[in-house]
Amino acid sequence: MKSLRVLAVVSFMAGAALLVAGLFRLGDSPSSAANSEPVVDIEATRTPTVPPAAASSTSPSADGLTATPAPTPTPFDGKVARLKIPRFNVDSSIESIGLLPSNELDTPADPLKTGWYNIYDKPGFRGNAVFSAHVDYYPDIRGPFYNLARLALEDEIVVTMENGEEYRYRVIRRKRYEVATIPMGDLIWPKDKPEGVEWVTLITCGGRFQESRPGGPGEYLDRDVVVAERIQ
Repeated sequence: MKSLRVLAVVSFMAGAALLVAGLFRLGDSPSSAANSEPVVDIEATRTPTVPPAAASSTSPSADGLTATPAPTPTPFDGKVARLKIPRFNVDSSIESIGLLPSNELDTPADPLKTGWYNIYDKPGFRGNAVFSAHVDYYPDIRGPFYNLARLALEDEIVVTMENGEEYRYRVIRRKRYEVATIPMGDLIWPKDKPEGVEWVTLITCGGRFQESRPGGPGEYLDRDVVVAERIQ
């Protein structure tokens, strides 16, 4: 029997508190979920890398004797176009999403697209850009983040802007959280992100699957989160 999978909305609560609702499906056993197996959290211990565009540079002055700071390139402020995960051959177009009229965070309408939250930081601006995507969807469609829980340290994530400019990121953290205790405020506005360093944060459903009745609908009880740091 084909499975029905629906990614529910991400609710925006008071302040920075966010509660991510479950990924519901019908007809499959939980063991067949792409990312229901145990996941060991991983985190890099290396020194953060400041991407070339953010690094300071100098250029000779008119007299050739002194150096003056070179201007920092202005980041491209157009649309975010695509998100790629080369290890798993993911090349997903971007759906710009934000808040619904109900004051809830939207989710991608197209199960094959990745959502970028336009109410938070944009890639290229040395902040923390937040993305979400489906794990899977009816009828048995693999979403862009189907293998998110399998990403390893140093795997690359590539964000392409509308003008063709690419920003490359390297995975520095992968962690699984319980829905009830996921620290969404810290994920969106990370206190441990060094100044001048740019991150992307990718969020999807995963982990334990709870059926409401045998063979019936249910929901994932956990969320998989990957953080990657810009290297180029």
